[in-house]
Amino acid sequence: MTSNVSLLRRLGAVFYDICLAFSLIFFVGIVVNAFIGEIGDAFFYLITLPGVYLYFVISWVKGRQTIGMKAWKFQVVQHNQKNITYQQAFIRASLGFVSFMLFGLGFIYQLFNKDKLSWHDKISNTLLIKN
Repeated sequence: MTSNVSLLRRLGAVFYDICLAFSLIFFVGIVVNAFIGEIGDAFFYLITLPGVYLYFVISWVKGRQTIGMKAWKFQVVQHNQKNITYQQAFIRASLGFVSFMLFGLGFIYQLFNKDKLSWHDKISNTLLIKN
């Protein structure tokens, strides 16, 4: 099955979700600082990164889309049109991060893949479809 979501639409949702993730991290930082006081960087990341990860995974598994994906009107599904599993979401989130850190190569791959899938779509056996 072929994805019908363009790279531009995908990147728009990624930007939207990154803004939301930074807001979540900022909020957690304020709350932790108010109750605990100044904390070290390692402890801060130990608190915030799982929250960001859970935002993406739960959004994909339970509702098929993050808030950014809702705004750009597409969702993530398995090739049989069912909701993705937690294992697929883990693979997708992990490889999406790696792809992002490698200057977006996994996203750019979508332009050259015949099914218009990114690295994390292909390896996690998921795809993006318009609502």
